[in-house]
Amino acid sequence: MSDYYERLGVSREATSEQIKKAFRERAFESHPDRNPNNPSAEEKFKKINEAYSTLSDPDKKSRYDAGGYMNEDFRQNAAGGENPFGTNPYGQYTWTYTTNTTRRAPPSRKEAFEMLLRNILTVVAGVFLFRFAAMFGIFGILICISAIGRGLMNSLRAIILLVNLKE
Repeated sequence: MSDYYERLGVSREATSEQIKKAFRERAFESHPDRNPNNPSAEEKFKKINEAYSTLSDPDKKSRYDAGGYMNEDFRQNAAGGENPFGTNPYGQYTWTYTTNTTRRAPPSRKEAFEMLLRNILTVVAGVFLFRFAAMFGIFGILICISAIGRGLMNSLRAIILLVNLKE
């Protein structure tokens, strides 16, 4: 089993520029357009691309260096060429985990102001409906109290956000 550094011909201490340069050289040598009708060159090109896609991304590279990244060779050897997890419609082995890495942009002043108005209305509605909450027993009272508390807390957050926004 060759590792990604061996595929690109660089050391483990190689910089991103060295990795990029080695990738370009190796990819140029084994590109399918330069080697028509050569399936081994095409397979080598795919493996070089796989190695570069991992080593060029800092997150994937750190995971690979820590030993937490399974490459195709390892999966084939570990599974004896068969998928131990059943069939996958995409034809590959997958161990997925989800993380929410997308970051929301901070809201604009307009959005923060709308948030403040919405939460003030929640507080007003909770106070108004509190008069009728006894008709629904303890649950009505709890719902009104939670609406008032939530509206107050979120109003405070919106006020802090408005103060901290610089536009």
